[in-house]
Amino acid sequence: MNSTHSKTPNNNLCHEREMRGWSQEDLAEKVGTSQKVVSRWERGESTPHPYYRQKLCKLFEKNAVELGFLDEQIGVDHPQAASAQNTTFSNENIHALLFDLGVTDKLDSAESIINLAWEAWFASRPSVAARSVNKLLPSLEQIASSPDMPGHTLRAKQLTLRAHGLLGSVCLDASQNDTALFHYMQAYRFAEELHDVDLATTYLCLTGDVLRRQNDQSGALQHMEHARDVASRASHTTRGHILQLLAYTYGDTGQEGAFERTISEATDLLAFSGEGIDTVQKEFIPFEVYEIRGKINRDLGKPLNALPYLELAEKSLNEADSVTPRWHALLEISRAQTYCDAGDIATGIELACQGFIAAYQCRSPHQMNRVRKLLRKLEQGPFHHHPRVQDLKNLLSETYIRME
Repeated sequence: MNSTHSKTPNNNLCHEREMRGWSQEDLAEKVGTSQKVVSRWERGESTPHPYYRQKLCKLFEKNAVELGFLDEQIGVDHPQAASAQNTTFSNENIHALLFDLGVTDKLDSAESIINLAWEAWFASRPSVAARSVNKLLPSLEQIASSPDMPGHTLRAKQLTLRAHGLLGSVCLDASQNDTALFHYMQAYRFAEELHDVDLATTYLCLTGDVLRRQNDQSGALQHMEHARDVASRASHTTRGHILQLLAYTYGDTGQEGAFERTISEATDLLAFSGEGIDTVQKEFIPFEVYEIRGKINRDLGKPLNALPYLELAEKSLNEADSVTPRWHALLEISRAQTYCDAGDIATGIELACQGFIAAYQCRSPHQMNRVRKLLRKLEQGPFHHHPRVQDLKNLLSETYIRME
């Protein structure tokens, strides 16, 4: 079914916005949507959902007619509707038009919710992000696979892909690896259908990262190396992100030479970053590169070599304009592990306590589990009688009892 919706620009809405000196981004922030959605409203490609229409009328202190939403009142007798195609609407095409507008409204609303969900995820509110997106998925997937809505299928697939990608990230951080694997594979499938090389290779690589966490190192390398090989046409950001994860996997498997080559190449590529959306979008912050170098040196039995890299990671984190709180927890725990490996148990456990509290505050089970593993290692090692080991054990016990 082809859309019969008029593409006449909504000059009224655009005029009211510009009269107040607001950009499209400003208006989007005020009503809780994205700049792309506002742009479509002003170009006449879609009309605001009733929820947003009410917010716009209140914001501008205008009614729906004054803001150019009159075309929503389309009927057989409506002159503006009839003149849209210089013909008289039949009951059948009026129904089709209203149906089409309804689907557009649903997709506009879904895009806004997904944008807000990604923001919630980066702000360490995973349950909020997952709950809102899980509610959207059934209707999005229905539109994406419906042969009766070809005009909306492409956009629905794009949104469905983003939803699965977000849920994969949330589940991975919650140590729900099997569920994360499912969502990343679904995201990869939709990216392949859309012929989006950036997203397809990203989610292929992230599938490999889940396999690495499941201790399937050969499967992880197979997926990541394949992603690297087919990403020749991808952006610098995407290729750098893939190589960063691949480098970590090389280091995790003890391939020090391959790690050094790959992490250096990733660093060079990420210096050009800033493209993409969601998982693919990365402003270059050297924190991740330094932190990975620190962790791999520790894994290779060189904790003293790891410490300078982790200090650089902390400096870059403090200098960055905007970072996710998870990075602070991740860094403190990596430093804790490194100091403990170097024999400075008091400093290591102090950092472990700080990292564990930070992980708890940003709702990151994966980072909390890293501290649990560190405690288990200390209890089974030569420092099991150290007084600070019991302090760490008490902190974890009290926190998990509170969570339960």
